[in-house]
Amino acid sequence: MFRERIKQAYESLTPSFKRLGEFILNNELDVAFMTATELARALGVDAATVVRFSQTLGYEGYRELSHEVQQVVKANLTAKYANFDQAKSNEDKIRALLENERHNLETTVSQVTDDASRLLNALSKARRVWLVGEAGALYLAAYFADYLRMAGVNAAVVDADPAAAARVLWDLGAKDLVIGLGIPGTGLDTAATLRFAKEKGAETATLTVSPVSPPAQVADLVLVCAANSPVGVPSAASITVMMAVLWQALLSRKGEAMAQHVAALQDTYAGLLAARAEQSKQSDINQLWREF
Repeated sequence: MFRERIKQAYESLTPSFKRLGEFILNNELDVAFMTATELARALGVDAATVVRFSQTLGYEGYRELSHEVQQVVKANLTAKYANFDQAKSNEDKIRALLENERHNLETTVSQVTDDASRLLNALSKARRVWLVGEAGALYLAAYFADYLRMAGVNAAVVDADPAAAARVLWDLGAKDLVIGLGIPGTGLDTAATLRFAKEKGAETATLTVSPVSPPAQVADLVLVCAANSPVGVPSAASITVMMAVLWQALLSRKGEAMAQHVAALQDTYAGLLAARAEQSKQSDINQLWREF
């Protein structure tokens, strides 16, 4: 598949070939209907460069590469940015954006590989799971860690800033799993953390919006989540959904233990509510107010 070929060859590509690869991965719907000349014009290169790029990936020429792109996106033509541009009301805009997110999810589904299964196995076996993020991705990491803990995983959040990461990853080892989140505009510190984790023998993975993002170039396991958006700011919806899918898949694998685990969560919640109610009865609200 062209996505895997581009990812595997990315590091060895020339700068112009890298631009072509990134453009194809981020604009599959458009590329599916572009000739070699049109693609070349869009990137400011000559058509021969597009042909050589295709041959570098192992295709006879651009026509063969283009045909493969068309096959991938053929079933996903319902998502068109024109729907958003032509929207008159707020309701129409919201519907168009939701349609775009549905398309992103369909694209994400089509990009699922064996890495997803391997990551699920790694999550269930790891001694500790570290969720690494920077900037906005740090909040997504916290969300993911919280739900993984609910699924019985020993998960924690790591700020990708080197000084912050050093305080918690000092004893990283072979039984640990480090997952970096690759969202647009970030990734260098996350990739560096993943590289450090690999040197320590830990298994690494990334949930990323691009198969050629910095974290994707380092991680052992890569799950690509489509993030196209008509407003110019890439969406994190597919990554969030992928997180939800992974922890649900973990729960479903527990079989009978899943029901017991969920029951234990419910009992714990009920117990905490009862304890709060009892504490409220025994507390002097006026005194608490004066201490505030």
